Amino acid sequence: MPTTYPIYILDLHGEDVVVVPEAKTDISHSDFWEQTVAPLLARHFLIPLKPLLNLPYCQRRARVSSKGLVFYGERQSKKLLRTISKATGEADLRWAFDEHEVRLPFDVQEFERLRAWRT
Repeated sequence: MPTTYPIYILDLHGEDVVVVPEAKTDISHSDFWEQTVAPLLARHFLIPLKPLLNLPYCQRRARVSSKGLVFYGERQSKKLLRTISKATGEADLRWAFDEHEVRLPFDVQEFERLRAWRT
C-alpha cells in the first residue's frame, strides 16, 4: 500500500521553499501545519501564531506518494516539480491533480490581512 506525506510550498523570499515533515512522516496537513509550518511563517513574517493556526489552506500544499506522485491542486510546472524533487530527495516525481490540495480563498485573504497588519 502506498504511503504519502504532506508538503507545503511557501514563497518566503520570492522563491519557492518546500517544507517537508521530519522523516517524511505520514501526518495530516493540519497537524503538520500546526506543528511546523505555521510557527515557521509566524517567525518569518513576524505575525502572531494563534491566528495562523486555523489557516492550513492559506499556502500551497501537496502530498507526495511513495509511488512517485505529487498530488497538487494548483498550477503545475516542471520547475516546481524539480524544486519539490530536490527538497524531498525523491526522483522521478509526476504530477497528479487533486482538488483537495487547492488553497481556500478565505484562508489566503486572512493570511494576507495578517501580513499587511504587520507592515
